[in-house]
Amino acid sequence: MMATGLWIPVLILAVIFLAATFVYTNLWNNYFSNPVLLIIPALAVVCLLLIRVKMGGKSWGGAWAFSAGTIALCTLFGVIGLYPNLIPSSLNPAWSLTVSNSSSSALTLKIMLGVALVFVPVVIIYQALVYRAFSYKITEEHLKEEAY
Repeated sequence: MMATGLWIPVLILAVIFLAATFVYTNLWNNYFSNPVLLIIPALAVVCLLLIRVKMGGKSWGGAWAFSAGTIALCTLFGVIGLYPNLIPSSLNPAWSLTVSNSSSSALTLKIMLGVALVFVPVVIIYQALVYRAFSYKITEEHLKEEAY
């Protein structure tokens, strides 16, 4: 099977990725300054190993779930490693876009919080109503009732 054959190259690429981020970037600085965060890359590696276990047991749903977990944890690894920088500058660290210098003003954030608190429930209620309206099968009797 192709998936089991590609697992070893993916594992090798993951090891190369982790080594390259250690050598060429500052992503590991936040992890070494706060060692409890090392659980994130450790869980990513565990998820990657469990993909192979689930594929061996023909549990494709489990393999998919651990694959999704690996992707999410690798993304989280990068986000935590970059913090507080969002986009680091290669020319001058002072020019980096950070969480604090890239956010909107306090007033804008308060307004958007209010908008989100009002409209997200409206959208959820609308989706529930539409789902309920279209949740039954259309029969021939329904079509005859609506015939023009």
